[in-house]
Amino acid sequence: MKKTIIDFLVENKNKGNISFHMPGHKGRSDIYEKTGYGEFLRDMISEDITEIPGADALFCPKSTIRAVMENYASLYGVRHTELLVNGASAGVMAAVLAGVREGGKLILGRNSHHAAFSALRLGGINPVYLRPLMNEKYGLQTSISPEELIVACEENPDASAVLITSPNYYGMLSDIRRLSDIAHEFDKILIVDQAHGAHLRLMDYEAEYRQNKLRKTAAEGLGADIVINSTHKTLLSFTGTGILNICSDRVDIDSVSEKLRMLQTTSPSYLLMGSLDMNERIMRNHGMEIMRSWKSDLSYFYKYASKIEGATLVDSENFDPSKINISMVKLGITGEQLEKEIRYRGIIPEMVHGEYVMLMTGAGSKRSDYEELLDALESIADGYGIGFNKDRQPHSKIDFMLGVTSIPREKEVVPLYASEGRVLYEPIITYPPGSPLACPGEIMSIDVITYISNAIQRGEKVSGVDEEGQIFVGKR
Repeated sequence: MKKTIIDFLVENKNKGNISFHMPGHKGRSDIYEKTGYGEFLRDMISEDITEIPGADALFCPKSTIRAVMENYASLYGVRHTELLVNGASAGVMAAVLAGVREGGKLILGRNSHHAAFSALRLGGINPVYLRPLMNEKYGLQTSISPEELIVACEENPDASAVLITSPNYYGMLSDIRRLSDIAHEFDKILIVDQAHGAHLRLMDYEAEYRQNKLRKTAAEGLGADIVINSTHKTLLSFTGTGILNICSDRVDIDSVSEKLRMLQTTSPSYLLMGSLDMNERIMRNHGMEIMRSWKSDLSYFYKYASKIEGATLVDSENFDPSKINISMVKLGITGEQLEKEIRYRGIIPEMVHGEYVMLMTGAGSKRSDYEELLDALESIADGYGIGFNKDRQPHSKIDFMLGVTSIPREKEVVPLYASEGRVLYEPIITYPPGSPLACPGEIMSIDVITYISNAIQRGEKVSGVDEEGQIFVGKR
């Protein structure tokens, strides 16, 4: 019999690997035990219920669920919070569909998540793509340029909303204050996909109140109108959970709630919602301590990792250091090879991107995790001359310049190799991170076709290309 999900989960648990990937609890129960929620974890079978009397209902929250929503709104300092049990993906789609009329226009970063492109198709919405800036030093996509947003707003006065991803998958932050000012100047709402930054509001609080240092990186404090957070990615709720924060009166709360009722399950898990409640309580009562320890551990890691010969660490002013991006290409080690070496030493990263391995830290990370990672990196650096192919040239993700037209209404299937000049119907996306190589409405070029083909041959997970190497394009 083939191995199934339970087989893998048990096998993975028994390996005792160190998690530098989602979710934020890192597979540890001790942080819940220490904060008083061990009983909740131990009794989950009996707590797996439906909408029995007194349990409240997510589609019409009036008591217990409403209290959790209000607690989150208070914690993040926002007007209203919705609970997400279909991930931040449902939140992104609901925000877009509530903020843009059917057939309207959305200005969005080209590095947006798959969910944004799903919303475009569901709402018949026309995209206006913003190209993220590139950091030449690190070879990574960074922020969305305020100047480019101004041009897009001037050229598209009929667009009703702007969608920005910040931080992006690599931890790069956009200037949300400036972008929100521009969006509002042109009478548009700003939606921020902050899926990878649920911790930023709490980090800001810690910096302000514990270090007497004003720090604002979270979109909730920088003028955004809607902010979507994946609390499971870096905090302590369970996988698939998140929150949608409505921050201003420019947004119709009822419209957002209606769209969420269309997109979320009618049988929400009370275990997932309970984990959201647990996460909020832990962050309210212990968040300062957790954030302070997390920051201290990150400072420790970067201090010593920067001394490892041949290691390049991403670190810049507008960057969330909880995402550790490291390359050893100077030693002739490609990103793929580095990941294999790290995994061999019992540490599981989040992903490989080009020459870099990205390791996600979280509220459940411990100092010992960082120490083990440092030992692994030093060991790899010391032995780089043995077992590594120094002649191999590392690949990097390319920032493709593709032509753009309207998203097709009808589709047909063509082989990837024969798609040059065709208009893409469905995004082609690598997982992780879930951001596109080519977007709906873009015109396929030979460069992007070649890159996608090579990515598949390298064994990368590519969505939008079927097992026979075919893709969806607009019907002729």
